[in-house]
Amino acid sequence: MQSFFEHEARGGDLQEILAYNLTEYADKITDASFAGNLLRKIDKNYATIRALIKKHAPEWPVERMDPVERAILFLGICELIDPEPDVPVNVAINESIELAKTYGDDNSGKFVNGVLNAVAHDKTLKLATKKSKSKTAKTKNP
Repeated sequence: MQSFFEHEARGGDLQEILAYNLTEYADKITDASFAGNLLRKIDKNYATIRALIKKHAPEWPVERMDPVERAILFLGICELIDPEPDVPVNVAINESIELAKTYGDDNSGKFVNGVLNAVAHDKTLKLATKKSKSKTAKTKNP
């Protein structure tokens, strides 16, 4: 979260920021590969994640959103649309809510919960995911 927050706040190369933070906070990081993989996925899905935030939080322009909440939403949505095999949807949402409660203000947990639940139940997103999987399956089995 720290690396993406810094990227959003100051700009710069996301991988360089991550490399710095992995060195600076090495004693506190338990799974550097997870952090690196998640940031690569965020970078790859940046436009999609941003569009989902705009769609499911239309009253809150992404640019004007609290930077902590925005960073948490990017992480949480990324885990929903490009999940790790061992991270269930409810775990991704709950972890994001806990981050929001810890680092955000009194309403951050509720806000993050609302947006992530809306994304998780977005039928157009689920249909798009099913279509892409079925195309892959057809390609693999001619």
